[in-house]
Amino acid sequence: MPKSITDLETLVAALDAGARRAFDRLFEFTVGEARVLPPKAMEDWIAKAFAYLAPTRDQILAAIRRQKIVHVVNRVTGQGTLFNAIRALRPIEAKDDSDLQKEIEAARAKCAFCRPMELTPENTFGRIGTKTAANVAAYDAWHGLVIFEEHSPLHFQSDAFTVAEVADLLATARAWAEKVHAEDAEARYFFLMWNCLWKAAASIIHGHAQMTVARKFHYAKVERLRRDALAYRKAHKTNYFDDLVRVHDALGLAARWGGVTALAHLVPVKEKELLLVADRFDSPDLAPAMHRALKIYARLGVESYNVAVYMPPLGPADPAWESFPVLVHFVDRGSPGAKTADVGAMELYTSSVVSSDPFDVATALRRTGE
Repeated sequence: MPKSITDLETLVAALDAGARRAFDRLFEFTVGEARVLPPKAMEDWIAKAFAYLAPTRDQILAAIRRQKIVHVVNRVTGQGTLFNAIRALRPIEAKDDSDLQKEIEAARAKCAFCRPMELTPENTFGRIGTKTAANVAAYDAWHGLVIFEEHSPLHFQSDAFTVAEVADLLATARAWAEKVHAEDAEARYFFLMWNCLWKAAASIIHGHAQMTVARKFHYAKVERLRRDALAYRKAHKTNYFDDLVRVHDALGLAARWGGVTALAHLVPVKEKELLLVADRFDSPDLAPAMHRALKIYARLGVESYNVAVYMPPLGPADPAWESFPVLVHFVDRGSPGAKTADVGAMELYTSSVVSSDPFDVATALRRTGE
């Protein structure tokens, strides 16, 4: 039987003593049941709308009437996730039937990013080759873009998408950040992100990544994680990130890709979240790992996603960031054709609600040939 998040009680109970202690330091969880009692008049609609749940009408209705809910919380960071697989393909009335590929191609005609040297601004120190631009509506004092050569943001799905393209993105973004730091010594806290399509908050269709460098202190969630990890080390005399990898590995939620560890996150912020853990930003294994993660997303049918890279500050080694690794988050943002947002009041103010099973994502991580 394949592992599932609904089996978390059994899986945790089977951990060896060391892994179980690490799990209990990091996580707590509850398993509950939502009881749903639909009227007779609703049963035909349920049987049709939730046909993916089971082969027979009676089994579908039984699955709706008794829904297993798993709530996992990271004790250290406070991040929590509610899992219910029944929500995976729930009926969504607000849909856009437009052709995504046609919409991407139609955007070429007026695409400023197809002519970046003419139609995009530059930072005060200029550009890195012809690949970077300043953001015309900046998030922070230092905000830039890496504009991809390929117009289509779905290029990652193509066989032509290469590791070299990811390596070039990382090198260009880092060179931009170093230029910032050279011009402004207090600008040390580099953040790299990649929003693919409008569901992931991209305002321009053409493929691009964004970089910011914060002054004096890191962005709030990165700094919060650093403080949480430091408090964990002081309390338990062990490294938070090592334990995070250890627990995911013990549960079957990790894969080793050279010097990078890929995790199917146990408390994902939204669907199909992957987390890459690397020792350093210039690791030769980081670009291949990111490329592999994106090819897995392509195989899973993901079209819109966010990538976010956490890392220690630029400049000389800072003791306050000792043992803080490079963390690369990937998260699926759902179908670009769905008009509903994937983030609501629950995600903003309580725990994330997720339908994808981390153990299914982990199976994809371990497949060869990605």
